[in-house]
Amino acid sequence: MKKSFKLALLTFILLASGISIEGVKANSVNAKTYSKAVTKIAGSKNYSIYHRVSSKGPAGKFTSTKYFKYGQIQSKKYISTKKGTYWDIYVDGRHVGWVNQNFFARDKISVAGDVSLVNNAEYSFNTKDAINYVTDSKGTAIDLNKVSVDHAYINSGKAGVTKVNYSYKKAHALVNVTVRNNPAEAENLATLSPQKGFKLATGWKGSSKGSSTNWNAVHHYTSETRPNTIKGSNGLILKTRLYQPRFVSLSYGQAADAMGQVGVIPEGITVNDNIFAASMYSSSNDDHGHIVSYNLNHIKSKTAAQNLTTMKWSTFKSYAKHIKVSPYIKLGHGQALGSSQDYIYVMANNNKYSNGPQSEEILQIRKSDMQINKIWTFRIATNRYIHNATFVGDNTMYALFHNGAHGYYEYWKLTRSGDEWHAQEVGATQGNFVSNSPVQGFAYGNGNFYIGFNDHIFKVSENGQAKAHYKFNTRRELEGMSVNGSQLYVEFAQRSELTVGKAD
Repeated sequence: MKKSFKLALLTFILLASGISIEGVKANSVNAKTYSKAVTKIAGSKNYSIYHRVSSKGPAGKFTSTKYFKYGQIQSKKYISTKKGTYWDIYVDGRHVGWVNQNFFARDKISVAGDVSLVNNAEYSFNTKDAINYVTDSKGTAIDLNKVSVDHAYINSGKAGVTKVNYSYKKAHALVNVTVRNNPAEAENLATLSPQKGFKLATGWKGSSKGSSTNWNAVHHYTSETRPNTIKGSNGLILKTRLYQPRFVSLSYGQAADAMGQVGVIPEGITVNDNIFAASMYSSSNDDHGHIVSYNLNHIKSKTAAQNLTTMKWSTFKSYAKHIKVSPYIKLGHGQALGSSQDYIYVMANNNKYSNGPQSEEILQIRKSDMQINKIWTFRIATNRYIHNATFVGDNTMYALFHNGAHGYYEYWKLTRSGDEWHAQEVGATQGNFVSNSPVQGFAYGNGNFYIGFNDHIFKVSENGQAKAHYKFNTRRELEGMSVNGSQLYVEFAQRSELTVGKAD
């Protein structure tokens, strides 16, 4: 075949694909390529997105970053042109196109507005917990280990204010960390007698677990195609509201660092005003992860969100606008979530810390941009470390304390006044509920607590009175619960599935 004919044929194929010869040449000569995708952080302004880029600049404008600025943005390459530097971006795991580097937040450290610590000499605050993200001159997210901080830890035993400075090359930030001047805030007593509890139940026997229909090697972890109905005892029926994507990012092994992968392990959920948020981790041993929020007013399909990378472009653009991903932030175990109209709240505890005098962090995360707005710490007492909690509005948290040695559960109400969180025991229940499962979810609504274990949910009145026991047979891990109005939301793992039933 003659060279001229080969060139003509190649030109025809590329033009038919919407790619110019000039663009291909520029890509091969000028592109900087990474073996794994780096995480990019969006700035505040909107920019055009293009199909292709050559050494002369971009061409083929077809959409805007306004649809994608709160998604998980990643890239494997960029090109320097006469009109600036352009990055080839993926959003929520789907290839999108080329965008000017000025779109990204460059040389920036984003931190919480301020931090308020309960007075407790037994605890020191890790100041890097206040960081949302750090970027370099190209808008690429930087490992927090590379960030310099002039106070790595602040002991909370002495009242006062410490200015904490963060720096990375040209990027700088400042946070005021205040230790509150009220030691009595962290010294509360449990005084209530536990009410009669439930007959001890038993969870799974054996190591095998269940899954949704297609979440297994036989079905290649493909998407579910029909909603699920999960029937429990005593009339509780849970129905699928949303099957979530396996990843809201590029999948296994494609990200350059832990900041990049979003999925596949859920730990906790919250639903408020049809905004559903879930904490997501790439490993069950992590204390940093992402929160992913879904606007259920717009994401009405129960199954479509699983297919972000293959759905129609117009549908993806709409979905991407209503799915938000937080930066890679400190979430602790990530099981204790709640929300108000404007904020998501996380009690970022250490689930491997059994009990003792340590303080615990509360993160207030803006729904608008999914970044930490403020941090508080609290402590109920020297011997009341909390592993499960939920939030009701902006000023109230309910906490669950389990003393396995004595065989009872306590319920605490913490009310915020200014920056102080004042605790009061409101109820207690005898028993351990389930013999071989940890608490997997805790919710409050309509005067009742809902305590979730694997295949078991218990309903308890606020004062600790046992009201109902719902048993299932899914053999799937329960990963968080939330009550919103008359509805009880329950999250199941493998595949991540939000279900909803009646909270009577």
